[in-house]
Amino acid sequence: MTLFPMTKHFLRVMVYYKVNFIFSFGVPLVSIIYSLRKYIFRHPEQKETIELIIFWISYMIVLYALMDSGSALVRLREEQFLKMFLFISRNKWKVIMARFFSHLIVLTASAVLFDLIASILFSLPFGTLIGITAVMICVCVIPVYSLFLLFAALPFRQETIQPIVNLLIFFFLIITLNHFSGTTTFFNVLLLLTNPMNYAFDVGLTFLSFLSSNDAPPVSWLLLLLISCIYLIIGFVSIINMKILPIFRN
Repeated sequence: MTLFPMTKHFLRVMVYYKVNFIFSFGVPLVSIIYSLRKYIFRHPEQKETIELIIFWISYMIVLYALMDSGSALVRLREEQFLKMFLFISRNKWKVIMARFFSHLIVLTASAVLFDLIASILFSLPFGTLIGITAVMICVCVIPVYSLFLLFAALPFRQETIQPIVNLLIFFFLIITLNHFSGTTTFFNVLLLLTNPMNYAFDVGLTFLSFLSSNDAPPVSWLLLLLISCIYLIIGFVSIINMKILPIFRN
């Protein structure tokens, strides 16, 4: 089985489970419409509105990765489909790449649609939103996806992984919201360094500050590069140690 047919198969599976789109696309859309309901078809403060959009794009990047990276491979493993795909492709890298490309297609389509709706409702420059989203996706998607491949290397069953995934997204949301609201205690800074949602958020804010030219970037590009390298190393080690056979129940 070549890379393209596997990507097509995984893409169909992702589209089939439409309930995931409620959390990955529906929640950001409903939230931003409700938060800015007074400014629909008007002109809200542009910088703050774009920052809010960046926040929800970072949420989408992390949530899609949580659902479609290591946790999805665990589900394939426990249902014994992973072993079948590896037998056909004879290369676990192909399986992971196919899964990643299907993930990238759905994420990009969702983010572009989100930007389009936001630009229409709140009279924002669509080109600016697309540019920021493109930078966030290009910079963040591979490292964040790699980070969550860690689940595939752990001896956890699907029943264990799913509650962890649910808790993590709320954990990331709370930490990033604290950062977004201006909370900068030393403890929060330490937590933010390990939060992929904040990492994606800061990438977007840094590029926005570059476009604004008057604003100082929230963090150094060197720090973002360091975090990217750490996430990529975690992903590489996880792929090498990825478990293929199901974790049987006692």
